[in-house]
Amino acid sequence: MATHHRTTGRRSAAAADVITYRLDDKMMYVPLDFNWGEALRHARRAFEKLAKIDEKRITFSVNIVKEGQRSSVGITPSAWQSVASHLARYEIIDITITPEVIVTDTDAPPPRYSYSVEKGNSSVEARRRSRSPSPALSTTSNSSSKLNPKRVLQRLYNGLT
Repeated sequence: MATHHRTTGRRSAAAADVITYRLDDKMMYVPLDFNWGEALRHARRAFEKLAKIDEKRITFSVNIVKEGQRSSVGITPSAWQSVASHLARYEIIDITITPEVIVTDTDAPPPRYSYSVEKGNSSVEARRRSRSPSPALSTTSNSSSKLNPKRVLQRLYNGLT
């Protein structure tokens, strides 16, 4: 179960000094910085779209190959320095903007729905009128008649017809 960075085989002898940020279909070379805040600043400079996006909505990720399958792995701010120290020159860092969640009017009560029922024409009333009273169960101490499933079903059937 070996996991390899996609670019592991293409590493140059020189330390990575430039990486590639990719956002949507656009790619930009940026200097590699081991500080998360500076790395984010480089991303904002490279992509104008990120300028006014809250940093909590911006995520970085790398693509890996695990057991022959490509996969994307997110990089948290606290892991950035460690991950950055293992990046290859020109390695692609994908940038994703998570959707903004907007909560409005949190103090408002839940919506109220109204319905009108014409007198005597309610489907609830119609169902109530069509029901027969439930059959009374015997309360005798005779255990053969008390809650005998066959008798209960027979009484229910007779009550419905």
